[in-house]
Amino acid sequence: MNTNCALCGIPLTSMDKVLGENKLSDGGILCNKCLNKATNINKDLVYDLINYSLAEVRDIVLGESIVEKEEEEEIEIQPVIKESISRTMVTFSHSFQFNVNKKEEPTRLDEIKDQIIALNAQLSIFANTEVNELANVLDNNEKLIAIAEGKYLYNNLEGILVSTERRVIFIDKKLLGSITEDEFPHHKIASAQHSYGLISSELKLFIKDGKKAEFKLYNRNAAKNFYESIQGYINRPQKSSEEKPEYSQAAEATSKKDETIAIFEKLEKLGKLRETGILTNEEFEEQKKKLLGKL
Repeated sequence: MNTNCALCGIPLTSMDKVLGENKLSDGGILCNKCLNKATNINKDLVYDLINYSLAEVRDIVLGESIVEKEEEEEIEIQPVIKESISRTMVTFSHSFQFNVNKKEEPTRLDEIKDQIIALNAQLSIFANTEVNELANVLDNNEKLIAIAEGKYLYNNLEGILVSTERRVIFIDKKLLGSITEDEFPHHKIASAQHSYGLISSELKLFIKDGKKAEFKLYNRNAAKNFYESIQGYINRPQKSSEEKPEYSQAAEATSKKDETIAIFEKLEKLGKLRETGILTNEEFEEQKKKLLGKL
């Protein structure tokens, strides 16, 4: 059984399997981090990964063939390549810029993925881009209580539906980087319903202003699980200013300060995405404008 990423050699996590087994044509499996690097360069990999070999994917990531790399830097890696095909356990030299021995602090995205694993969510590889976007959508103090993959019937967009302890959010991220996001605060949801299909299910959210949000979820039990997860949170009245305790003003000031810090952290992340070429200048400016509008 493959237990390590065929490209970078790190052990495969449960999250790599939750989001789909990222198999190559020669039997190797990529971790989601390596898959994201490759698909950011070649979008065809999202739909056709099984027809690519380890050598082909490595060529895509490194920007040149293994043969050229060996001739230019005289790196003797043929035995390692053979071993990676048979055992998918590879440790690359520093020239490949994969440092598998370095222990990094968990990122916000790592925390979110751990929460998804704890929810036993059934997501496909096509949800990867939306899952990665959650680090930019959720506040630092928000915790996932439900997640499912499906279609928002209002606009027929496909993405993920998530819920934290204070809101339900639908996210669709196109391959070219544009993002569609719609949210429903729990206190504005009057009620919810779910129903079963043969292989899918449907979730309906009834909003207090008379509107209705309907979602087709790509798993027969997804709507029921989502419904049960949010029942204890929706339709809760917000406390009025008279009901707030004496320390509420100080608490609100602290909360606003935390939100401001979170916004600047997101701006910093967006800047790094632009520097690496994942976001264009136009996409960066669009997201920056949205974040600054929350200040």
